[in-house]
Amino acid sequence: MANNRLMILGTNEYQNPLILRAKELGYETHVFGWPHGEIGEKTADVYHPVNILDYDLLWQECRKLNPCGVASVCSELAMHPMNFLLRRLGIPCNSEATENMTTNKYLMRKAMKEGGIDSPNFTLVKKGQPLDEIIEATADFSYPLIIKPCDLSSSRGVFKIDKPANLSQGVEYAMGWSKTGEAILEEFIEGQEYSGESIAYNGEYHLLAVTEKFTTGAPHFVETGHRQPARLSEEWMNKIRATLFKAFKSLDIQYGAIHPEFRITPDGRILFMEIATRMGGDCIGTDLVPLSSGYDFLGMVINICCGKAPVFDKIRTPMIARNNYIITASDLAKFNEIKAINPEKIWRHSDIKPLTDSPVLKSADRAGYYITIEPLNQQ
Repeated sequence: MANNRLMILGTNEYQNPLILRAKELGYETHVFGWPHGEIGEKTADVYHPVNILDYDLLWQECRKLNPCGVASVCSELAMHPMNFLLRRLGIPCNSEATENMTTNKYLMRKAMKEGGIDSPNFTLVKKGQPLDEIIEATADFSYPLIIKPCDLSSSRGVFKIDKPANLSQGVEYAMGWSKTGEAILEEFIEGQEYSGESIAYNGEYHLLAVTEKFTTGAPHFVETGHRQPARLSEEWMNKIRATLFKAFKSLDIQYGAIHPEFRITPDGRILFMEIATRMGGDCIGTDLVPLSSGYDFLGMVINICCGKAPVFDKIRTPMIARNNYIITASDLAKFNEIKAINPEKIWRHSDIKPLTDSPVLKSADRAGYYITIEPLNQQ
């Protein structure tokens, strides 16, 4: 390649697989982020201590570097400056309208409903809004409800409301997290949770893998583990694929990784919680998709962020891949047991923080994770 300088936004452990894969593919990695002692500061070919939210300074640095592309994965925070730079460089990416819809849960739900996507009843709640107005707006809703800040991810500010008496508590909890003072209040969706890891290029979609998800349950639904491939029939996979692609079109998603989260209800409906125009975090996109599907998901994202079409060649033999989060003493004991008896099953693991008695309210409260692999014929 004539110019192999790739600009990467973000330095933490979830960006590091992108840095490493880009280096394997022959790119010179220029990694930008404020100094925090993160791993990407060390693994980058060149580290730039720059605040990625200072758009003017970031653009100045980009012009000096003249990169062949700009990439980031798993971070909504980094997605905004990434798209800002791609537009300035003339590299195709999603529109600002799509970016706004896919980072605001209310706008997303509204656009999908207008696009004919099956949805639960929902309403927008604003900070300081009188409780009687909220009660009136939800008069036709069926309990339980769930409330989420419109602007956050990683289970932050999520609260399940089982009965009308808990409505005020749920609203107060969500507003305590929201930076914009807005939350979406909607009917709770019952059923097994999944996500459908996908890629878009020029408005065409490909479903790479479906993730089976596990959470702490009510009231905060922090994810405790993921499995790929999900244990679903081919009939269900076809139905999911068609439903996902219709939802992506309703948001006018054109380019890059897509991470839709949805549930399959007991009566067979596919209902979305949200859709993000980025890889799924928690190692879903960076590790589980390549392990379970064989596809070079990181390579696809890098190609698109350099203005090139993704390549769908498989680079490894597909396997069962699981990400297991350590939250309790029994989780830690299981990890230590596998490490001692079957270490070959562990693909990689994070640093493990000491366990505490504090409640797990968000993803960052977990002590660590480990990824296991096994042949596809072992269910």
